[in-house]
Amino acid sequence: MKLAIVAGEASGDLHAAEVVRELKALDPALETFGIGGDLLAREGMRLLHHAKEMGVIGLFNVLRQYPKFRKIFDDMVAALSVEKPDGVMLVDYPGFNLRLARKCKELGLRVVYYISPQVWAWRQGRVKQIEKVVDRMIVLFPFEEEFYARHRVPVTYVGHPLIDELAGVHRPDAPPHEPLRIALLPGSRKSEVSALLPAMLDAVAVLKGERAVDAWIVRAPTISSAELLEEMRRSDTIVRIEPHGADAIAGADVALSSSGTATLECAVIGTPVIVMYRLSRATHWIARRVVVVPHFSLVNIVAGKKVVPELLQHDVNGQRIAAEVREMSAPPAHARLRAELAAVRDKLGGPGASRRAAAAIMGTLTA
Repeated sequence: MKLAIVAGEASGDLHAAEVVRELKALDPALETFGIGGDLLAREGMRLLHHAKEMGVIGLFNVLRQYPKFRKIFDDMVAALSVEKPDGVMLVDYPGFNLRLARKCKELGLRVVYYISPQVWAWRQGRVKQIEKVVDRMIVLFPFEEEFYARHRVPVTYVGHPLIDELAGVHRPDAPPHEPLRIALLPGSRKSEVSALLPAMLDAVAVLKGERAVDAWIVRAPTISSAELLEEMRRSDTIVRIEPHGADAIAGADVALSSSGTATLECAVIGTPVIVMYRLSRATHWIARRVVVVPHFSLVNIVAGKKVVPELLQHDVNGQRIAAEVREMSAPPAHARLRAELAAVRDKLGGPGASRRAAAAIMGTLTA
């Protein structure tokens, strides 16, 4: 079987690579090509473009780089026209992938969508488009299955792949001690890092003025150490850089994280996390008028209530972050948060998500 894949972000690259590994067990002759990162390349995928080329957030940032995205899009459409794969697996990244799904249907290609766009949170009208261009939606959360079934979109719930990817990794059940250990997870896109890392570093500087602190940056695969060092030089606060991995999160008492999959990694591992997001003023103005859920962090959305702090826009500053860290690292609050995160972990399904996703993809494309 020949499968085209588009995974435009680091988390999508990780989860798609796990699915490809399971697909190869079902079909050892599997051939894959498309857009992804180092992990998909390691599974044998032929990269037309690397995911790090796609690392932009915010409507207006995307518009500024429209020519680049247009070329990547056109290259992918051209490859699909020539290669004529048995199907296309689109992974999250809705602004790009929903447009590509329309092209795929024009070309007569079957489309499976793994990791749903958050249409249940904003722009719910897009579900009508999804119904027309997606042959099967493969979702990670039970509430997504209910949403798509209600809108007559073929859907399979598989659970979250982080349960397998982080199996056996848990933070030791101990309260924070000296020095306070802080992991900084500023994101997998350059625009995220430049928007969030300075405030995270400012918070570290504030806390270091009060107590012993051991802080480190957890580097996403799509971000270079040189880019992180440049941000640290501007902030005049230097911390060490660790490659992205479970141990770098499990070793922390508290994590400071961009909004996204990394927050669920913290939940599964059991590391209390402060979630933050900063958009351009115009993008934030639009988002305030279209978002229909009360929380923006996946941890709180899965929990159905506020479990971890969420900082947005001007609240993303060193003093405010430091204040949240102080409160979170107090032993009673820390223990309570770890119990809440364990409950979130239990809502993410059992082991075998990637295997179930592979079976759903194979069933859809060979039916």
